[in-house]
Amino acid sequence: LELGIDVGDLEATVLTGYPGSISSTWQQAGRSGRGRDRSLSFLVGLDNPLDQYFMRHPDFFFQKGFENALVNPDNAYILGAHLLCAAWELPLGSDEEIFGSTFRQRKAELEEQGVLKERRQRWYLSPRIAYPAQGINIRSTSGENFAVVDTSSDSLLETVEASVAFFQIHPGANYLHQGESYLVTDLDLANRTAYAEPTTASYYTQTKEIEDLRIVKRTRSRSCGLVKVYLGEVEVTNTVVGFKKKAQFTEEVIGEEPLDLPPQHFPTVALWFDLPPEVIDRLDREQLDFAGGLHATEHAAIAILPLFALCDRNDIGGVSTSFHPDTGRAQIFIYDAYPGGIGIAEKGFDLVEVISARMYLKKSNTGLYGLQ
Repeated sequence: LELGIDVGDLEATVLTGYPGSISSTWQQAGRSGRGRDRSLSFLVGLDNPLDQYFMRHPDFFFQKGFENALVNPDNAYILGAHLLCAAWELPLGSDEEIFGSTFRQRKAELEEQGVLKERRQRWYLSPRIAYPAQGINIRSTSGENFAVVDTSSDSLLETVEASVAFFQIHPGANYLHQGESYLVTDLDLANRTAYAEPTTASYYTQTKEIEDLRIVKRTRSRSCGLVKVYLGEVEVTNTVVGFKKKAQFTEEVIGEEPLDLPPQHFPTVALWFDLPPEVIDRLDREQLDFAGGLHATEHAAIAILPLFALCDRNDIGGVSTSFHPDTGRAQIFIYDAYPGGIGIAEKGFDLVEVISARMYLKKSNTGLYGLQ
């Protein structure tokens, strides 16, 4: 219920959970009251830190402006597709001042791939590409998708980005499409097709994955109090190894099954920080759950970042470990969940003091956790 949808004259809207950004919230709430009469909009908070923060601090919501939209123009995945579209309109020349510092390198790579052709210092789109914009997803850096086919009608339900396919349409997944549930019976990796059938199952599925992150290059560093914060290029590997079946409403685990899927690798940008030795020593002395604390801090940072960047919780990934092989110490990483990065980690790095001030977790009388 956001841009481009006219649902007529509504008097009220009910938002089940915070939509993920201030702008999306106002867009959805604004579906009601489009005439001359007054209207109501209700936001029902769910039991996650960000929703509960707004429930406790409604003034923060109403005083906060819209988030900054983020894009990294030097992202090779974004720039390459953009150059092909630009070349379709006019041949490329010495356009570095328009397309950024990586223009020459990316242009040379596209020429080597045969999709750009040089003639008299002008670069033309290859004749074998009719209309490059048709194959570009404006919501993702990935140009590859999986088709989801309903086997009961032999019809296409929709397409899913390759980057999230193993999490959403793995064999055994309960896939939700337009309010209807479908059980994924097979995933054909060679043809990038998932086959599903309607189901009345009263559970949802949640994947279990193994995540590995290696530091490729540190680009910036700074201090935030006693904590040293870094920004740099990393390589992420995700392997989905199984899934849980959870009962709706109660979230009781009613079953688990293993999966055998290939790992997914992608380069991206991350921020990470060192914990002060005195903090580690104190946790050890008090025999507190060190690994659990790292994991909780990781999730708190991921929950907070969408307050400052126009992104969804799923646009951000995280890794926490009590020992990382590249640093030899405990580490928490927060990374862009898109190949090449789109600027989320950089935003977090620049605003680390503001973010850390809101990452204090406090247990309320309701037993839910909120951000103070």
